[in-house]
Amino acid sequence: MPPKFDPNSPESAALIKSFSELGLTDSTAKEVARKPKDAAALKALIEENKLAGKTFSATQAAALVKLSATGSKLAPEARAYIVERIAGGDLNSPDQVAAAIKYLEASPSLPVDTAAFNKSTGVGINITAAEIPALLKSYIASLPSPPKSWTDQGPFFGGIKSSSSDLKWANVADVKAGVETVFTELFGSKEAAAKARAAEAAAAKASKEPKAKAAAPATPEPSAEASSSTTPSVPTRIFEEGFLSTFHKVGENPQIKPELKDKHLEFTKGEVYTRFPPEPNGYLHIGHVKAIMIDFGYAKYHGGKTYLRYDDTNPEAEEGIYFQSILDTVRWLGFEPWKITYSSDNFQHLYELAVEMIKRGKAYVCTCDPEKLKEDRGASKGNPKPCEHRDRPIEENLREFEKMKNGEYPEKTAALRMKADLTSGNPYMWDAVMYRVKKAPHHRTGDKWKIYPTYDFTHCLCDSFENITHSLCTTEFIPARESYEWVCDAVEVYKPRQYEFARLNLQGTFLSKRKIKKLVENNLVTAWDDPRLYTIIALRRRGVPPGALLSFVSELGVTTLNSETQLKKFESVLRRYLEDSAPRLMMVLNPIKLVIENVPDDYRVPVQVPLHPKIPAMGTVETAFTKEVYIDADDFREVDEPDYFRLAPGKSVGLFKAPFPVTCTSFTKDPVTGRVTEIRCKLENDGTAKKAKAYIQWVNAPDAIKIDEVRYFSNLFKSDPPPANFEDDINPDSLKVYKNAVVEPAFYELAKKAITDAKEESEERTRKAGAENEIANAETDKAAAAAAAGHDDQPVAKAASLYGLENIRFQGMRLAYFAVDRESELHCLDEAATVKPGKRPGDRIILNRIVTLKEDAGKK
Repeated sequence: MPPKFDPNSPESAALIKSFSELGLTDSTAKEVARKPKDAAALKALIEENKLAGKTFSATQAAALVKLSATGSKLAPEARAYIVERIAGGDLNSPDQVAAAIKYLEASPSLPVDTAAFNKSTGVGINITAAEIPALLKSYIASLPSPPKSWTDQGPFFGGIKSSSSDLKWANVADVKAGVETVFTELFGSKEAAAKARAAEAAAAKASKEPKAKAAAPATPEPSAEASSSTTPSVPTRIFEEGFLSTFHKVGENPQIKPELKDKHLEFTKGEVYTRFPPEPNGYLHIGHVKAIMIDFGYAKYHGGKTYLRYDDTNPEAEEGIYFQSILDTVRWLGFEPWKITYSSDNFQHLYELAVEMIKRGKAYVCTCDPEKLKEDRGASKGNPKPCEHRDRPIEENLREFEKMKNGEYPEKTAALRMKADLTSGNPYMWDAVMYRVKKAPHHRTGDKWKIYPTYDFTHCLCDSFENITHSLCTTEFIPARESYEWVCDAVEVYKPRQYEFARLNLQGTFLSKRKIKKLVENNLVTAWDDPRLYTIIALRRRGVPPGALLSFVSELGVTTLNSETQLKKFESVLRRYLEDSAPRLMMVLNPIKLVIENVPDDYRVPVQVPLHPKIPAMGTVETAFTKEVYIDADDFREVDEPDYFRLAPGKSVGLFKAPFPVTCTSFTKDPVTGRVTEIRCKLENDGTAKKAKAYIQWVNAPDAIKIDEVRYFSNLFKSDPPPANFEDDINPDSLKVYKNAVVEPAFYELAKKAITDAKEESEERTRKAGAENEIANAETDKAAAAAAAGHDDQPVAKAASLYGLENIRFQGMRLAYFAVDRESELHCLDEAATVKPGKRPGDRIILNRIVTLKEDAGKK
């Protein structure tokens, strides 16, 4: 790995100072200086064009950075020409610089054809915001397939960037606003269109189902803000603007031989191909949501395909359970892999290319001990030295590599290394290891191999084999890009283009698999899916909807700048998402019985309660207002106060949706504990009662559903960030359990409807995925091949479960958002749809608090 960046070192400080003087902001200057390759490129551009001492605008400086980072293959004269046009104000954006580089790579001869260059780079095109709507209408008229509705907005906006229209040089924000204006003229308001789509979907569904009773609860209709329970909508904004909108078109990434590009385009036919390449050595966490959304979402946005490729090159760290968990997670988040592949599929091909590299003099066998190898590679301090085996004859290297393959070397005594560039400033070029000896059996290939390829050798070549058009990864792999491209060129195979984005980091917790494993093994949490963790299986168990996670990533945006996000930001997005999708139920956490004295014992008044006050389409449920009801202990005080508006002796309060308010006449306390056990009230039904100042929720006592456990989760650690000795920093109040809560009986109807709908959606998605992708057939073939080879116990990822008890989500009024935990038992969910749902013998209800509500200002 490269040495740790120190902004205060003399060398780094000098770089940052020179970059700031160029016109970059301090933070951008520091970020460029942090990356050795980018810093060296910009420094070289400054020296090459004598820019030291000159100051540019922030946009011009950003354009110079773009040139230095991507224009290294141009001749110095060509780069100087672009610098001149930037300084003259002709090229004002990274997009224009990218177009300039592309033009001069294709037409390198000087002097430059100014007119052709200007046309290719948008020089002189100054489109005002007022001109954009008319230009958009003209552009729409020129399309062979014009947009038909608001659902086409994302692809339409993305298509402008790759078109030949002058609109691609206009201000992005202005174009986006113009698209909104034109689409509103063509298709009506976005809100009206969303409601119309929801109504059509509801009508289509209703036509296929028996008419439900008026009192039956309904799950929320999908809207522009909220997704369905098993098919979350993928936000498109991050692909329409910013970093992810600047990538090359398929086939534009340069190749060492022209025919490689031709073969690539023959395979892809111009479509985007991406891959999500997790190592199956642990459960995925919230940071992987960003990677999954970018890898799958970018291809989906552009109408392309995505592989789920398991990077299974380390036989000692991988377990079968992780393969299935990863596929479950990807599909739960709303994405369908086009194919499921494994790096181990390519072990033979990788070995053959390693042999080819030896024959080309680009790899050698090193038999130094690990400490000597590390020392020769700079020991993380720089100054690499040539290995004593670097100049072995090719024939000797071939013999030694064969001995490695045959298991004649013990582990850690031999390695195949790249013969790259020790003069490079990039540690990844200092003869990295390609193959190492490992005697461990592999879960898919058994004992066939005694050597296994490293990530640095495997990843780029597997991307090449699968014709990946855009290899997307996090910023720690920026230095690896040079090695990535060097390996592909060394064996003359198609070379994908790697792009890097900042990873998702959360404040107040950690995502390290090693640390989480320690928590699990020491019983400080219950398991990897303990809802206090931020693994995806834990978030799913807590009840976090997949669509909320995608919305969170979208709101954060995608850049190359590393940062840390506060947990309250995540909770805010989650809360807002549930506000638009979760139905409401009346629920009492700490119940006290309230007895109405002036009504008969059989008093029972039907009450219609809306499932969502702002979304009438969710419908209502019916409960009964009875002589005895439960209210929450927090809604009663023995001694009244002027600023308290709930129930107290002699005071009136409204009961939500009940016909009349009640007034407290007396209360009873437990003589031992001193706790209030019963409140007696008068129903103000004589027509003289004033309107209540406050309303509280209640559950009728005869029909109340007892909840076995309500689990409230808080921060796992007392400190932020958790200290090095995090095991001693566990918050003792991170889990509180309430065992007396009750909820209204409509809970069972809601639960049955939620699970039934989720199951139908899941089955439809699985059927569609099998028809459109190659998962099912490919996995069946792999299983058959494995059985034939005697490895029928190898992990083969199967159709994932898209729903579970966590799909039963609701807001407990004035309490929080809740989901049913997987340990619950609700036997009515297994019964036929015609059987009325309700409590059954052996039922056990456990609720997890998903997230708190916004603070209730009226509750003191």
